[in-house]
Amino acid sequence: MFVGRDKELALLNKQFHSRKNALVVVYGREGLGKTSLIKRLVEDKICVYYHGRELSPEEQGFYFEKKKEELAEYLIHGQGKICLVLDEFDQMQKANKSFFADLQAYYDSLPPDRVMVLLISSQTHWVKTSMAKDMGDFESQISLSLELKEFSFMEMTDRFPGVSTEDCLKIYAVLGGVPAYLDLWDLNKSYKENIKDLFLAPGGKLRREANRFLKTSLRELPYYNTILSVLGEDRPKLNYLYARTGFSRAKISVYIKHLIQMGVAGKISSFEPEKKFMVMKGLYCITDKLLHFYYKLIYPNLTEAEWLDPEDFYETYLREGLEDLCAQTYRGICLEMMQLMNQFNRLPDKFDSLASMYGKTGLIPIAASNSQGKILLGTCKWSQEAFDRQDFETLLEDGKQVSDSVDYLYLFAKKGFSKDFKDYLQSQENLPQVECIALDQM
Repeated sequence: MFVGRDKELALLNKQFHSRKNALVVVYGREGLGKTSLIKRLVEDKICVYYHGRELSPEEQGFYFEKKKEELAEYLIHGQGKICLVLDEFDQMQKANKSFFADLQAYYDSLPPDRVMVLLISSQTHWVKTSMAKDMGDFESQISLSLELKEFSFMEMTDRFPGVSTEDCLKIYAVLGGVPAYLDLWDLNKSYKENIKDLFLAPGGKLRREANRFLKTSLRELPYYNTILSVLGEDRPKLNYLYARTGFSRAKISVYIKHLIQMGVAGKISSFEPEKKFMVMKGLYCITDKLLHFYYKLIYPNLTEAEWLDPEDFYETYLREGLEDLCAQTYRGICLEMMQLMNQFNRLPDKFDSLASMYGKTGLIPIAASNSQGKILLGTCKWSQEAFDRQDFETLLEDGKQVSDSVDYLYLFAKKGFSKDFKDYLQSQENLPQVECIALDQM
């Protein structure tokens, strides 16, 4: 299923319609739909496609030469501009140190304004860290480098028309916005049955996916498994990683750097109030949803996952943990929504910074301030119970880490807001401006 990617298509079409040849790099982790995007791009264009593979330079050249001949035929017959696609081109250069020099000579020999060369790669880490060096002078001829990323939650919901916001969020909490994973979800099955079939059943399509995916870019998997399993505990301080793993700080920094370059981990940027001493520093987390699910709930209990029946394992180790995972995902989605509202001037004031605050006495899911001294706070309740006054008081108390005075409060709740709380808001005259947003209103 091809959904979205309109911005990416527009950028690629602009390159194609330029008055000169174009050299474009499109990269992103496996499963994001890079090849599907290119297929959509060339639907109305002449395309010569080659998929790189692990071969000797001579054998690779043998296959690629056939594609060059195919391209030459199109050029001879003057059939307009042509797309030459080299998919997984990183495989072509692995065993051939002269690959980029040879490709540059070939590219320079092509007639002007006749060819768009698309270099596609799933090796995000290599593209970001080594490609420029490996390409040498040829790198300067790249006219566009386009990184494909996972779909955001808002984009992901377009793939599931007719599915409730709550159900979409529960899927997103486990699979994230990776199209190849989302395509595996069977809407004719329950949430539990999908989790069991994909992750727990023998032969489940995602049962070994976490390790398989990491092995595509990383060596020393035992050490990365250790780092990720500790990050999966959601105790994000670097000092805890150091104490828990026994690795040196230098070693931890190197491993985390590689995970960040892969796009599966990240440093947490906390909102910083005037009371800077209230903020925790040196925080890291798993950003990839499937890896977070796996290393938070399955990997710590892998012995049991191998031994128990999928139904027993789900009920014992996943049911409660999935609710916590969904709560974390809900907070992230609410924050993303607020950031978009701020970007498009949909909030009562413009804010300079808007992020979660990881305070020493508690987490504030949404916090913002601006140069006029205005303060906005928000919270998100993922529960079967409606948001009530006690939840409100908790936010006000936690908010003292930011400021003693708050101007705006944004409240998000899975099951809406209790009547008593609504009555309380109407009866108060000295409260900050309060906005209440239920999940089904998002």
